[in-house]
Amino acid sequence: MNSTAAAINPNPNVIPFDDTYILYDSHDFLSFLSAYFSLMPILVLAFYLSWFIITRELEACIVAFGQVMNEIFNNVIKNIIKQPRPVSFGASFQNDTIRSGYGMPSAHSQFMGFCFAYNSLKIYTLWRNLNFFEKCIFSSGLALLSFCVCFSRVYLHYHNLDQVIMGFSVGALAGSVYFFILGVIRELGLINWFLKLRIAKLFYMTDSYNLAPVTLKESHKLYWKRISMQPSSDNFKKD
Repeated sequence: MNSTAAAINPNPNVIPFDDTYILYDSHDFLSFLSAYFSLMPILVLAFYLSWFIITRELEACIVAFGQVMNEIFNNVIKNIIKQPRPVSFGASFQNDTIRSGYGMPSAHSQFMGFCFAYNSLKIYTLWRNLNFFEKCIFSSGLALLSFCVCFSRVYLHYHNLDQVIMGFSVGALAGSVYFFILGVIRELGLINWFLKLRIAKLFYMTDSYNLAPVTLKESHKLYWKRISMQPSSDNFKKD
């Protein structure tokens, strides 16, 4: 570290947080857009957290846990393969850190591969209130979003095409395996056992999402049905 850098940052261990510190071409709109798509994994995790806080659905915790384990799995693979990123970033921009700076496989792509596979399987097996065409639309939306994230990693030169394809493939496989393992766990009754624990009751956690998912349209109908069943306000007027 030279004297100028040392004066600015006296602690050599301090580095940018890679998930939000994204380099892009300020004169290239597609590069600018790719930087935002690279933030998608963080937004997805924020969605899971919001989902749990609002609904207390265990499913939000389950899928978020799977995504985090998938990230740890990615870090392990990277440290085994040790393939550097494209020349733009040198051999590694996170040398000697907790997180691997290697490029194979792409963590963002693996995250989206997991997200796409797990949620697509949910759509086709759980969302029985949708027809096949509607399920394809939702699944295609996930595929398009995943493509945009994967494309952004190549376009911004954080990864090459092989690293992105490998990342998405590994993530999709992990998401599929995780989905089927959870199916076995539910069949064994372990989810209901967990929901009976004190900590689950403390947070009023439920697993109703996997029993009878309700769409916004259905929720709207149920609301007005309940309203119509309530006594008229005239009944509460005093004589």
